[in-house]
Amino acid sequence: MRRSCKLLLAFLLLVTFVDLFKFWCSEDYRDWVEAEQDEIDLKSVFKRFDTQDVFTRWHTCITENLLWIDDPEKFWDDFMFASKRCDLRAKVQQIGIVTLKNSDEMKHVIFPKIYNFGPHNLFSIGIGRDIQAERQFRRKMKKLGNNVTFYGADPVSYINDDLYSQIGTYFPLAIGAHSGISNAMVMIEDGGYSKKSMIHVDILYFFKNLLNVTRIDNMWFDAEGAEFGDGFFDIFYRNGRFDQNGIDICQINIEMHKHQDYPERKTQFMEFVKRLIREKRFGIFAGDQYIHNRMFLFNFESQYCLRKFLNKFG
Repeated sequence: MRRSCKLLLAFLLLVTFVDLFKFWCSEDYRDWVEAEQDEIDLKSVFKRFDTQDVFTRWHTCITENLLWIDDPEKFWDDFMFASKRCDLRAKVQQIGIVTLKNSDEMKHVIFPKIYNFGPHNLFSIGIGRDIQAERQFRRKMKKLGNNVTFYGADPVSYINDDLYSQIGTYFPLAIGAHSGISNAMVMIEDGGYSKKSMIHVDILYFFKNLLNVTRIDNMWFDAEGAEFGDGFFDIFYRNGRFDQNGIDICQINIEMHKHQDYPERKTQFMEFVKRLIREKRFGIFAGDQYIHNRMFLFNFESQYCLRKFLNKFG
């Protein structure tokens, strides 16, 4: 009897351990651990602020700190410090910017200030085998009563296909400035990067013809190099390809990789950021640099974006 009791106890302990391990590895565990942070983040929708004042103070600061720099190397190196300085000076956190964490980076979002303001979408251009931030965003948005439609594109289907299909629609595509074949740095099976020939799909064709999308709430763009071909940044400019085709884009997380195969990258980066500053269309926030430069853009010119995310009508 004692032996059978011991065996039963050992079995129950094993079952309990397995169940605890499964829970520890599950999304439910992450939800439980992050529940307190969710409460803090969701309060961002109740923040009240003067949109024009925040943007004007930020724009004055970033103009003073960056527009005078003509050396691409210095611009690349100074960008993060200027961004953080101006975010603090303009108190941009007032508009409700929330930080989400992937395994090795952060994404930034602003939640809709109006409950259940129509359909919501998020596009992950470059998945990199990591959707932790997307899952956090989905969970927090559900708590706000908003459902999100996710679309992810990455030319490497290994892991990315099964992973992203858990939350949305996966496309085995490289998205770039133009359709065609070019070399791109892609993540390979061992987690490293290798240059491979890839078929790129024109980003305008992807949104307009394949998906029939005219409003982009969130776009997370993480590209290794070839995607930033001639004309790519045009989509963000006033009267650019998106504007000409009636596509509104509200929030963008963009990461620009520094790589020896793309020596022109720092010059492209400087020209891109300077033009955004001069056009006074996008706010450029949350600058961060660890080898690569990252930033969060919000469209202060689109009435759709202002109404939905900043509760500004006019």
